[in-house]
Amino acid sequence: MSKIIITGGYGFIASKLALNFSKLGNEVLIIEHPESIMPEHLKNFEVIKHDITSGKNINDTRMNSCDVLLHLAAQSSGPRSFSIPYDDIKINILGTLNVIDNMIKYKIPRIIFASSFVIYGDKKEREIICEEDECLPKSVYAGSKLAAEHLLQNYAQPNGIIWNALRMFNVYGPGQDISKKDQGLVGIFMNMLLKSNEVEVKGRLDRFRDLVYIDDVIQGWEACLERGLPNKAYNLGSGKKTEFGELIDKLARVMGKFDELKITELPGSPGDMIGCIANIDSLRQDTSYNPKIETIEGIEKMYKSITK
Repeated sequence: MSKIIITGGYGFIASKLALNFSKLGNEVLIIEHPESIMPEHLKNFEVIKHDITSGKNINDTRMNSCDVLLHLAAQSSGPRSFSIPYDDIKINILGTLNVIDNMIKYKIPRIIFASSFVIYGDKKEREIICEEDECLPKSVYAGSKLAAEHLLQNYAQPNGIIWNALRMFNVYGPGQDISKKDQGLVGIFMNMLLKSNEVEVKGRLDRFRDLVYIDDVIQGWEACLERGLPNKAYNLGSGKKTEFGELIDKLARVMGKFDELKITELPGSPGDMIGCIANIDSLRQDTSYNPKIETIEGIEKMYKSITK
């Protein structure tokens, strides 16, 4: 059994990780912002209320003897980062620095960081991206995630902390907040179709993403924790391409809106990427990670969860 700390533990992915690792017999401690409201499904978890951007060290004996910290606290919207760039710098960069300082204080030996595929930017020469490819972030959010990875390499590692960065692609599934208009591609389109038969698409329909179902993401974090190699970044995706038009078609069929479907194309948002697909060979070879959920099955599960 391990003692695991999760920052940003009330979020979509983080709360699923908390439930999963607790079910496996681990002791889980959540760090959340003092103003955050605890979800009902996490009411039995221990929580430290702390603003990671405050610059103040955590003074709580529950931080002692922890084995690993899973760092998911972040401002997590690319489009929003253009209107609130200071928040990205404060939360994603300064917050990560402060988390590392607390790890040094409490001698926590390992961190796994929630990074993102957006750090790569667009690659004109190919669609499939591996971890060694050059990173050319196109948004403040993407730049802040890359900067946080550099802190792992250049500050955490020299202080004796082992790190991994999981560069997650487009995560979706039950429990995701589909009301957010600037985060979560599947949820955005699903929410539009729940309200009408029209989907508004910012940018071209042939843009594409690597969609990865939440259960596969949790499997990837678990595999990395158990078998990930020290001080290494991994792509965490499905390894499969889904164009926006294809995704909308699948959603409309699952939701019974296909015959009346109307698609309106709008101008793109700042920092939009054409798309990229995860080369997951590294995570697969090192940890036996194996994504299992096909997109249509994942959409069906997600839609069922919000209509039952």
